[in-house]
Amino acid sequence: MTMQTDHHSERERERTEAIEAIEHALSAIEGQRREPDQWERAFLLQAISWLFRGGYRIAAVDADLAMTPPTERSRTSNLRPDPVIDRCNISVLRTAFREAAAQPVSDFPAFGPIIFTRSAG
Repeated sequence: MTMQTDHHSERERERTEAIEAIEHALSAIEGQRREPDQWERAFLLQAISWLFRGGYRIAAVDADLAMTPPTERSRTSNLRPDPVIDRCNISVLRTAFREAAAQPVSDFPAFGPIIFTRSAG
């Protein structure tokens, strides 16, 4: 294997792990037949955002953080109410996740804004 092939294979593995972590978190919430709380929404949105950007390791970490039991979460959370985040129910999160998971493997993370070039539908 060449160095470039090794790198791409590693990125594919990281992407797969991120997708599995996000899927696990979404399925756990759906299995409880409830909507995600603010903590879960915030971290799942970050995980999905990092999946879009190719930040696969960070995406997996955020998905795992979303599943932190309430008793183990910070008592001084800096999460503030946000009308956009508050509207992100499980259906919205699942749709965004499917879109992100459908993207090709990115060889490097992108740290700028996400720019959508077509409407979702």
